Amino acid sequence: MKNTNKEVWRYLDNHLTIKKNLADELINVRALAKKIIQDLHLNCSLNAVISATRRYNLEIKEKGSLTKVYSLLKKTKLLTRTRLASILLPKNAAIRNKLVNFYKKIDFEGGDTLRIFEVNKYIKIIVDEKSLQEANSIFTKKEIVNVERNLGELTIIYNTDITKTPGVFALLSNELASNNISVIDSTICHSEHLIIVSEKELKRAFNTIFELTTK
Repeated sequence: MKNTNKEVWRYLDNHLTIKKNLADELINVRALAKKIIQDLHLNCSLNAVISATRRYNLEIKEKGSLTKVYSLLKKTKLLTRTRLASILLPKNAAIRNKLVNFYKKIDFEGGDTLRIFEVNKYIKIIVDEKSLQEANSIFTKKEIVNVERNLGELTIIYNTDITKTPGVFALLSNELASNNISVIDSTICHSEHLIIVSEKELKRAFNTIFELTTK
């Protein structure tokens, strides 16, 4: 039963439209259970899946997190940027010093873009493609691990600090994944959520998130 619950709950987590309709009591639980068994090829009874689905529904209703997230999404503003590129650099003192010089070259008032993602071994910067020439003049070929062009950015602006609301990141990530949209980079800072995708997928990403704001 434990494994059945895990599989069913994971399925529902990854199908947010079904999850919301279930919470709104717009779905026949028995019919949904049959679909879950078919989709996951589960070797268990129909009643076991129905039971797991109902427990899941009670759980999300008690937490109320899904309703809160959708309420936040309805008040958001969506922005997009195109013609972006990413530069992957090693994380060391020399790169940090050069980043200071590169930062000074960015014309923020003129609308230039600079995003910095930092992990244990690497620093990735997202810039306008026109800034690549400037980057190449500051960072050597040996320092540049990888360059990726034709990127797009979707910015979701909320009217509150969303770091205090659990489930926002998961909901959007799962919805994009269920629509076969790969997220290249993503970060949340206070009331803004930045999502970097391939430029060719930017329109679909925008439409996918926009639909969530109207539910």
